[in-house]
Amino acid sequence: MSNDSGQNIPLQTQPYPVSQRALGRWLGACRYIYNLSLSYKKTLWEHNKVSIGKNDIQKELASIAKDTDWLGCVHSQTLQDVTDRVFNAYDGFFKQGKGFPKFARKGQYQSFSFKQGVKLTSQYVQLPKFGKVKYRNSQTLSGTIKRATVRECADGWYMCLCVETDIEPLPISPNSIGIDVGIKSLLVTSDGATIENPRHLYKAERKLKRLQRGVSRKKKGSANRRKAIKKLARQHQKVANTRKDFQHKLTTRLIGENQSISVESLQISNMLANHHLAKSIADAGWYGLTQMLDYKAKWYGRSFEKVSACHTSQDCSCCGYRNTELTLAVREWICPSCDSVHDRDVNAAKNIKAKAAGSAVSAWEVYAPVEVVAQESPAL
Repeated sequence: MSNDSGQNIPLQTQPYPVSQRALGRWLGACRYIYNLSLSYKKTLWEHNKVSIGKNDIQKELASIAKDTDWLGCVHSQTLQDVTDRVFNAYDGFFKQGKGFPKFARKGQYQSFSFKQGVKLTSQYVQLPKFGKVKYRNSQTLSGTIKRATVRECADGWYMCLCVETDIEPLPISPNSIGIDVGIKSLLVTSDGATIENPRHLYKAERKLKRLQRGVSRKKKGSANRRKAIKKLARQHQKVANTRKDFQHKLTTRLIGENQSISVESLQISNMLANHHLAKSIADAGWYGLTQMLDYKAKWYGRSFEKVSACHTSQDCSCCGYRNTELTLAVREWICPSCDSVHDRDVNAAKNIKAKAAGSAVSAWEVYAPVEVVAQESPAL
C-alpha cells in the first residue's frame, strides 16, 4: 500500500551557530512575505474590491525577490509555500468558519517548507539553496522524500519529513470495538477495558507555575526574562511531547488489535467553552487521539468510523430503552425495562459500536416519534 498522507519523521538538527543564524534569517524572511502577502490582498479588496489570485501574488513576489538580497537567498518554492499558507488561511475562514487571517508576530511564525530537492546522508541534510546542515536522526527513514518542513522549537531546530513508502496491511483481526472518551478515564472500550488518563499537564503543573513566576519576576526586555521564557517554553514542549508519545503508543496498539474501531463524534471546540472543564479536556487530547486512529487505520487497512454522540449514555445497550432522567453524576444505573446493570462508560462504548455497525435502534426511536407526530399534527 502506497502511503503519501504526511508521515512525519522528526529529525533534530544540531546546526552550528552560523547555520542557526541562517535558519533564523530564512524564517524571518518567510514571516515578512506572509505578512506582506496578507496585507497586499487585504488592501486590494478594501480599497478596490479586487480579489487577487495566488499566482499573481507569486509572480510579483518573484520580481521583488530578485531585487532584494535577503529575500533572494530564500528558495523560490519556499516562498511559494508561504503564499499557499495565506490562501489556506482564507479558505479556512470562508469555507470552514475559522477566524479571519491575522498577521504573524515574531515567535508565531515558526516553520518553512521545501517541496522537493531535500537530500539526506548519514550525517548531513542537504537543503536546496541553503546547503548542508548537521543533524541527529531520531528514527530510520525509508521511502521517497516528498516534502520537508524546518521548524524552530523551544529546544532547537527540527525537521519533519513527509515520505512516500509502502506499508503492508496488518493481518485481519476478528475484533471490533467502540470507544467512549472521557476525562477521569481517557477511554473505555466496549469490551470493558479502561485506559486511565495520564494527566500530563496536571503532573507538570507545579513546575510550570514555578517557571511562570520566574518569568513574571524578571524585568521586561531583559536577557534574564528571555532565558526564563525559554525555560518555560521547553517545559510546555516536554508536556506536549510526552502526551504525543503516549497517544502514538496507545493508538498503534489499538489499531494492531482491532479490525474495526468506532468513536463518538464530539464538537471539542464547543466543549472547550466550558471554563470548568476546558483545561482537563485539552489535557486529555481527544482530538489528537482520534486523528491518529484515523490515519493509522488508513495506513494499515483498518476501519475507523465516527458516529453521533447523541444518547449513547442514556440508551440501554441490551434492550434499547432510553433513560432520559440519567444525569452526568450517575456512573452506574439499572435499566427499568430489562433490569440490566450498566456502567455508564462501558454502556456508551457498546452503543457507539452498535451505531457504527448500523444496528443501533432504540425503543425510544421506534415508539416515541409516533406519539410526537400524533401530538403535533395540524388540525384538518
